[in-house]
Amino acid sequence: MKLSLTKSHVALATVAAASFALASGCCSSRRGTGTAYYSEQPRGYGGTASTTEYSTSQSTTMNQPSEINVSGQTNTVIPLYKESLAVGKRDVDAGSVRVKKIVKTETVNQPIELRHEEVEIQRIPPSSSETANAPSGTAFQQQETVIHLTKEEPVVEKQITSAGQVVLKARTESTQANVQRDVRSEDVAVVKSGNAGQNVTIGQGIQQSGEAMGAAETPAGQAAGQASSGTISDPTMLSTGATGDLAGRTAQFSDLKVKSVMGDHIAVLDAGNGQSLYVYSAQGGNNLKAGETVNVKGTVKTSASDLSGNEAQVLSSQSAFIDAQKIEPAGQ
Repeated sequence: MKLSLTKSHVALATVAAASFALASGCCSSRRGTGTAYYSEQPRGYGGTASTTEYSTSQSTTMNQPSEINVSGQTNTVIPLYKESLAVGKRDVDAGSVRVKKIVKTETVNQPIELRHEEVEIQRIPPSSSETANAPSGTAFQQQETVIHLTKEEPVVEKQITSAGQVVLKARTESTQANVQRDVRSEDVAVVKSGNAGQNVTIGQGIQQSGEAMGAAETPAGQAAGQASSGTISDPTMLSTGATGDLAGRTAQFSDLKVKSVMGDHIAVLDAGNGQSLYVYSAQGGNNLKAGETVNVKGTVKTSASDLSGNEAQVLSSQSAFIDAQKIEPAGQ
C-alpha cells in the first residue's frame, strides 16, 4: 500500500513537470531583437516540441504600394495636401537722389555812360581897345593858373536777391506686378484591377486612370474612351494636374464665378473645387468684373508659346488654360 502511494505521487509530479514545461515553452521571446518565438503543441508528455520562428520586424519602403483590407471598416481616409502662395511686401533700398548746391560764375556786360572834363587852350589876338589901354598892374609878373578836371568812373556793387527755390518732394506711385511661383498639390488617381469596376463608385473630382490592370476593356469602357474626346463640361478636369491628354479639346462651361481679372485678356474663374481656372480671350474680357457669373466656350491649351508679354508669363505657369472663343455674362 505504501509503495502504491509512492508511485502515484511520482506520476502526479511527472504530470506537473510536463505541464510546467509546456507552459514555459509555449511562448518565449528574446528581448531587444524585435523577434518573437512560438512553439508548436507537443505531441505528448514525452515528445519534443519543434520551434517555428516568426519575425515581427517590418521594413517600409517609400513609394511602395500598400494593400489595405477594408473589410469591416467604415471609411479609409487618404489625406491630401497642397501648397498655396502667401504674397507679402517689404521695403528695400531703391537707390538715392543727391541734390548738391553749386556756385557758378558768369560775366555780365552792362553798358553805362561816363562823362569827363577836358580843357581847350587857345591864343586869341588882342583887340584894338585892349591895345590902347594901359596894361594892368600884373604885367610882367609870374602867374600860374590851375584848372581841376573831373571825370566819371563806374562804381560796381553786388546785391544778393532771390532766384527762386528748388523743392524736394517724395511721392509714392503704385505699379501692378505679377508674382509667379510653382506650387504643388496632391491628388489621387483610381486604377481598377480585375473586376473591381463593378464594385467601385468614383465621385466627382476624382481622376480615373485609363489603365485597367488585368481586365479586358468592356463596351462601357470603350464608350468612355470615345467620350474622352468630346466636349469638356466639368471644369475640375482642368485642375487635377494631369491635363496633357486634354490639350486641343473643346471646353464649354456655364455659370462660373469670376475671381479676378488680370489686364484686358485674362480672367481667373472659380473651378468649383477650390482651384482656379485661367481663361484667355484675344478679344478682351468684355469689361468683366470680379463676382460676376459667366459662360465660357473655347479650346484647352497647355502651352502659351504663341503668346507674348505679360499674358504669356501668367499663363505659362498654369498646367492648362482655356483659349476662349466666347466669354460672356451668364444669362445672355
